[in-house]
Amino acid sequence: MFRKINNKALFILFGILAILAVTVFIYDRKKGDRTFRSELLTVDSANVTNIKIYPKGKISDPLILAKNGKNWEIMVGNKKYLADSGSVGSILSSLVHVTAERVAASDASGWKGLEISDSLGRHVVVEHGNVVDADFWVGKVSFSQNPGMQNRGRNQGFSVKSHIRVAGDDRVYVVDGFLSMILSDDPSHYRNRLICKFDRNLVTKMTFVYPGDSSFILARNGIGWTVNGKPADSAKTTTFINSIAGTNSAEFAYDNNIPVVFPFSLKIEGNNMQSIEITGANDPTQKKYFIRSSANTTAVFASANANLFNKVFTSKSKF
Repeated sequence: MFRKINNKALFILFGILAILAVTVFIYDRKKGDRTFRSELLTVDSANVTNIKIYPKGKISDPLILAKNGKNWEIMVGNKKYLADSGSVGSILSSLVHVTAERVAASDASGWKGLEISDSLGRHVVVEHGNVVDADFWVGKVSFSQNPGMQNRGRNQGFSVKSHIRVAGDDRVYVVDGFLSMILSDDPSHYRNRLICKFDRNLVTKMTFVYPGDSSFILARNGIGWTVNGKPADSAKTTTFINSIAGTNSAEFAYDNNIPVVFPFSLKIEGNNMQSIEITGANDPTQKKYFIRSSANTTAVFASANANLFNKVFTSKSKF
């Protein structure tokens, strides 16, 4: 009887040990798959003062996004431009949430194929003051279809991944999102694109000064508008004001191509608002139209397309 009991107890004990062994094996295997660190960067977006982005293959002359008070500036060589705070904010938000999903390459032999070698990758250094918060390279962007997301409206059924390599670590990690694309070394990617922005309900006067005798003044008179003192079409005036109340451009001029004289101007004035002056030039030699604005003094915009120029510097006959 005792022998039967002992055999039964041994059988139960053996079963328990087998279950424990399987559990430990599964745990160890999962643990082995996650031996890499998932948190790659330690960035506090509120404290970052500089983001240095080096052109591919270069170890000097980076594009620098520098915080100046509440604003961000772009520094390229000895040139300085006002940055768009939204673009910089997107970068900081992305860096804070960088999490490794898996290892794409375990050593330098895989760098070239993932475009993350010193010559192919884009080197990025994030600092607060003189302290380096993050030092890494970004490489290839990959897209893959994800049918499970098609009905959820996310990325239109596509998954976007970036590859990242952290200084001091030869491994290349896969992270979610467009990190490799938003960290550009092109200054125009971050520049403030604003030409003018104002509350259309506050505007009381718009002064157009053109070469020759085509200048005129558009002014509010009670509830209506006048052109050089004569009644204007209020509907057309309202349409025009609405069309330029939030004007932007992504086409910037290079310093050596900017005209000396800007003979066209539009001054926008109103109640409880700071006046805005937009000036323009048409350079037939370059076949380009140039615009600059007091609302964004570090930028000059240039385009071969006359649409924006003609929209801002409209004719008196329009009203």
